[in-house]
Amino acid sequence: MSIRRRNVLLAITDTHHGFLKGVIRYAREHDWHVVADMVYTAKIPVGWRGDGIVSFIGYRNDLADFVLSSGLPAVEISFLRSDLPLPKIGGDSEKIGQMAAEHFLERGYRHYAWAPFSNSGLNVERHESFSKHLAKEGFSCHQLPPLDTDTRESLPRNWSARRKELIAELKRLPKPLAVFAYNDCVAADVIHACEGARIPVPESVAVLGVDNDPLFCELSRVPLSSICHDLEGMAYEAAALLDRLMSGKKAPGKSILIPPKGLATRRSTDILAMDNLQVARALRYIGDHYASPRLDVTAIVKSTRSSRRPLERAFRRELQRSINEEIVRTRLSKVRLLLTTTDMAVGEIALATGFSRPNHLYRIFRKTFGMTPKIYKEAARREENKGTPGRHDASQKQN
Repeated sequence: MSIRRRNVLLAITDTHHGFLKGVIRYAREHDWHVVADMVYTAKIPVGWRGDGIVSFIGYRNDLADFVLSSGLPAVEISFLRSDLPLPKIGGDSEKIGQMAAEHFLERGYRHYAWAPFSNSGLNVERHESFSKHLAKEGFSCHQLPPLDTDTRESLPRNWSARRKELIAELKRLPKPLAVFAYNDCVAADVIHACEGARIPVPESVAVLGVDNDPLFCELSRVPLSSICHDLEGMAYEAAALLDRLMSGKKAPGKSILIPPKGLATRRSTDILAMDNLQVARALRYIGDHYASPRLDVTAIVKSTRSSRRPLERAFRRELQRSINEEIVRTRLSKVRLLLTTTDMAVGEIALATGFSRPNHLYRIFRKTFGMTPKIYKEAARREENKGTPGRHDASQKQN
């Protein structure tokens, strides 16, 4: 006797394809049939009959009515709507805000701003977490004007007026400034506003987003650093919960929080906070050219249009290290990243990070970290394989 395949609707219309990937991965593992038309049409499938629904309703009241009136088990991948009596899975705003604060604090920033998308609860939670962790270190956080006011309103917004206000605020705030944005879309908007205001990114304003969406992060004028919101993991856990509900099990009494996977550092924050603009430009040049074995102090001095002796003194004053030491530090940082995130051989990594010979990399790496690159990579993988990131329960709340 054959077992009937479960028929599940993916009621997602306007968000990251990470949600699609997570549900599809679970569906393949459990032989589901998934109806995913709404990802492309955004139209409610009137007349559809199936076994369960994974949704991202957002502020669409018509979609909320459809899901609730279906009478089917359903799981919402969002905390935006506290009024919906559905089991919910979403990102951990507390951890996201903490990660953003720590990222900027490590780089020595003293001036901070939050760039919201709208006035939703999720925006508020990320802002509160970011501000709370900054306050522990004695810093405050300014709020920039939101990209939108309330996504439930269909009224047009005055893009030009808002852009002028944003540029005025970015010009007014003290520099160097660290800006944490609600998501990559807002972060890219801030970078564009900085360009319009002739404010260099990241030398004067560093910008961090959330989602690690390659469409925004890599295509931005300045490649965007971003917190890796585990959207695929959220959707996978939502599908797993739906599976349990379709089997007759009860929904959990609390919402499920999925922590971020990490932070992808790109050029928009890949710099230390510097009051000295010449040092900031030199750091940016090192960050852009570390892979070239020809990178040297002469090339860096030329890029800043400064003189060698004053620049070297400024480096010592700002960073307590020489320009050559900063070149090596930057290259080793990239080596560690490639060792832990790729399967590249050490020889390939040496060439990709400006070391002319693998033996040169081995010698400097061992002197700096007390182990070979191979042992470092094995230790990092053992740490990663200790267990998958935990899933945390939290009281259900508006996000």
